[in-house]
Amino acid sequence: MLEPDTRQVLTSEEWDALATFGLKSYQQDEPLSIDSSKLLNDAWCLDTLQKIMPELGATNIRVTASLVIKRVAFLTLAPVLYAMSGFDKGLDVSIENSVFEYPLENKLWLSKMPLKDTSVSVWQNLDKEGRCAWREDILNKVFAGHLTRLVEQMYRLTKVSRRILWENVAVRVFSIYEQRILANVAEEKRAVAEADYAYLLDKTTTQLFGLDENPLTPFYRDKRLTELSDKPIRVRRTCCFYYQATEPSVYCGACPLLFKKPKASPKT
Repeated sequence: MLEPDTRQVLTSEEWDALATFGLKSYQQDEPLSIDSSKLLNDAWCLDTLQKIMPELGATNIRVTASLVIKRVAFLTLAPVLYAMSGFDKGLDVSIENSVFEYPLENKLWLSKMPLKDTSVSVWQNLDKEGRCAWREDILNKVFAGHLTRLVEQMYRLTKVSRRILWENVAVRVFSIYEQRILANVAEEKRAVAEADYAYLLDKTTTQLFGLDENPLTPFYRDKRLTELSDKPIRVRRTCCFYYQATEPSVYCGACPLLFKKPKASPKT
């Protein structure tokens, strides 16, 4: 574990960059929010899902749980991965330090990611082995210490498939690195960012998830051209149920159901 005196604050430029991913400092009495750790309580979790369900337009609680995990995955992972790979700074996105917001407008999320403590650990050495340990600490907090626990809770309470929930997380990891980090990181940081991404995709990387297997790797496969896309895409293996929260039904562009329903309209 990192010693307390290694923790610093983000610069104003870093704050501006991470705020675009939803990062913000926690304020007391945030409306439509709940301490993320309270979602591990069955009654609190079910009550929160029931509040969100009509606002999302979801048809049932399984659909709601899937779409909630998609949102939580982005809000937790985008700032922590960008800070780690782009700035060599580590945010604490453990479930105990996080707050889940759930405001929506016209079925669109307006939520951000408030953290109770926004200080960061800073990696300043050239020691590769030391950075690996530092990286493991950061990622363990956001995965084993947060997302794995929520996936298990949502699965147990709503019976939505673990594969669906973990693919929701996986596609967020893929897009955050491929479309945001690697596309924008400073050239001198690129090799480090690529190594961080490769580590997350390595099938032997299991400890940070608190699982026997890496839950991301089954969903990482080559992108391909389809009759519905202008650019190569990575078609999902599972459907996230997004179409069950839209009227008329709208499908994500990478949804596997599109190839079974030739007349379906992809989300633009």
